Amino acid sequence: MVLLLGLGGCGSDGREEDAHADEPSRDEVVLDSLELVSANLEYTMVQVLQPDSLRLTGLVTFDAARVSHVGPRMQGRVVQVAVEIGSSVRVGDTLAVMDSPELGAAQAAWFTATVDREVDRRNFERADRLFRQGIISGRRHLEAEGRLRQAEGLLAAAEHALAALGAEPDSTASSQFVLRAPLSGVVADKHATVGEVVGPDGQMFTVADLSRLWIILDLYESDLARVRIGNPAIIETQAYPGRMFEGRIGYLGVVVDTASRTVKVRVELPNPDRALKPGMFAHADLVLPDSTEVIGVRQEAVQTLDGVTVVFVAEGSGRFRVVPVSIEGTRVGGWIEITDGLSVGDRVVGTGSFTLKADLLKESFGEGGH
Repeated sequence: MVLLLGLGGCGSDGREEDAHADEPSRDEVVLDSLELVSANLEYTMVQVLQPDSLRLTGLVTFDAARVSHVGPRMQGRVVQVAVEIGSSVRVGDTLAVMDSPELGAAQAAWFTATVDREVDRRNFERADRLFRQGIISGRRHLEAEGRLRQAEGLLAAAEHALAALGAEPDSTASSQFVLRAPLSGVVADKHATVGEVVGPDGQMFTVADLSRLWIILDLYESDLARVRIGNPAIIETQAYPGRMFEGRIGYLGVVVDTASRTVKVRVELPNPDRALKPGMFAHADLVLPDSTEVIGVRQEAVQTLDGVTVVFVAEGSGRFRVVPVSIEGTRVGGWIEITDGLSVGDRVVGTGSFTLKADLLKESFGEGGH
């Protein structure tokens, strides 16, 4: 084995150059055929790296714009439950029928106001006709008009009261009303039993469209500058090992949690086959596209000699050039970014580079002992 290392850059006169004219160039390791076989070297190519990624964990949850917690606007007793958990529903489908004395009273008030307004309207029309004929005084005319305006006000108030209860005016003064699905999807949760009395603060059903979901992740403050809205994300769950779901970052939190030093990241993704379920635990690899082309080598190719980071570039015939390199960071999968010293396509020693380094250091120590 011939080993020549000159990372420090020493000088030499002409006589030394002539004496070593037939020897390998400086900073090379040369192995003969037997040494090459016994070294059992494996090679790797310098290549353009795939975009870096950042692995986070989080939970699958509903898309807030595609889920609704349904309850009554007034207190009432459940008369009928029309769906079960898992039922598919469309907008407007009946979820439950309820009976409410409050609604009955509001409908009765509306009906009474409607009748009173009609009576006062007719009285005013008669008074207006008589006033124009000079038969009644202006005061009686104004009194009739005042009663009509008052009746119209009471009717409008009764209609507003019904609207606040989510009901339409009904001449039959029914006390029953229908609780309907506000969106298309599935019934994800149900808390409704026939005979139960439920008030405005009660939630009887959760209806959700599961065709799109969110995953909420915790991102450390130190990584915040690396992430952008719109970055792709690859999702994997414990329920489906090996299956990857693709989404994109839709939101970055605006507040850092003072205890965990993290911000919330929301990944939005399609779920057409309903495979993902709210509540699932998930891993997310956030893809971080590089602004410029980044090259790298396998981690096992990089060694350190006298404080200098180097790789061994294969040049054929058992010759390996020791090349100082500048590194930036590591990537998922065991790759190291190279910022200087190598080019795409360079063939370097991967597995076995430590053997070259060890032999190089051993030979250097041996020379020092002469």
